[in-house]
Amino acid sequence: MKDKRILTLFFTIFIDLLGFGIIIPILPVVSKEMALQSGLHLDADVAVGLTMGVFSLMQFLFSPIWGSLSDKIGRRPIILGSILATAVGYLMLGISNTFIILFLARLLAGIGSANISAAQAYIADITPPQERAKRMGLIGAAFGLGFVFGPPIGGALFEAGGLMWVGFGTAALCLLNFIMAWFTLPESLTEKNTERRSIISSFTGLRRVWKEEILFKLFIINVIYLAAFSMMQVNASVLWSEHYHLTVKQVGYMFGFIGVCSAVVQGGLIGTIQRVVGLQRMMLFGCPIVAVGLSIIPLPSQKWFVMVQICAVICLAIGNGMLTPAINSLVSVNTPAHDQGKTLGLLQSTSSLARSVGPVVSGFLYSMGFMLPYISAGLLMMLNLLLAIMLVSRLRSRSNEIMSDDNTN
Repeated sequence: MKDKRILTLFFTIFIDLLGFGIIIPILPVVSKEMALQSGLHLDADVAVGLTMGVFSLMQFLFSPIWGSLSDKIGRRPIILGSILATAVGYLMLGISNTFIILFLARLLAGIGSANISAAQAYIADITPPQERAKRMGLIGAAFGLGFVFGPPIGGALFEAGGLMWVGFGTAALCLLNFIMAWFTLPESLTEKNTERRSIISSFTGLRRVWKEEILFKLFIINVIYLAAFSMMQVNASVLWSEHYHLTVKQVGYMFGFIGVCSAVVQGGLIGTIQRVVGLQRMMLFGCPIVAVGLSIIPLPSQKWFVMVQICAVICLAIGNGMLTPAINSLVSVNTPAHDQGKTLGLLQSTSSLARSVGPVVSGFLYSMGFMLPYISAGLLMMLNLLLAIMLVSRLRSRSNEIMSDDNTN
């Protein structure tokens, strides 16, 4: 990672996901306690769901807005401004003593952390198409590492100094990130989109995605994949504790292992994998590998638990390592240069929506049978494989048509 710009972008996304990971073991307890003390006519468990959900909701709403604005005014001001918004959100978290302030802190942090689309667009600006999968893989590695280190850091900070240390500590990292970005991220956009657009128009790009067959299928594949994966994420800790009697610490190790494996694959191996199989086959291979990883999680007896979970984690790491950069890169390659930020923003926005839907579906299925979320997620990934096969067939057909036209001319 010799390019300082890539290092800074990696750190930016790492802080976004680290901040999310830090609050995972803390926020449900704190928000419920504050809700009970607030005097609001609001069920405490509902309050927990609102506080946890508002972060993803803001990412859903603001990812396309930040992406579209970055096409218009440049990547640098959007990235810098969003980092500051995130820092303010965590400062508010540190001083939260009521449920309302806590809720607003998570809302603001979600708005700031929706900057991933602008960061991806920056990468697309400075990276040739053949290198994008590798560098998009670094984004995936930042996701994994943030999830690995976030929960234990959050627990340690909360034990040492309560919510104030959690909020102020994360805000300090955001300010360090802002300083890095200020000095190492020059503007990357050479041709700005001067077309006048309202804020609402940031979402109208979905109509264009709907009309363009390749982008539409890529978006659908991405939504199904993330919804299926989030069904596992939200439910695995419950499954492991209730049916395999793991402690909270052991559950943390399990998620940490997933994060480490994903980071290794996406940060270190994805370039080699792309050279060997190509982007299209990465997507094709990734779907069934993730399907196997998700489906086998609830199957083993106590005796075979460790062995089967290791196999599941390895499958998920390899499958995720293939799917995430492949989908992002194929979307980028099939998007005009002046619309990179907007389209990638819409991709991130629909990703957040998928992560909101998956947990709700998972909870409903789990109440009917503890295996259902995982088997259903595996079946969804096999549906994705069929969609991916159809998409690859269309991509190859279009490539042959272009080659035929070139030869004719």
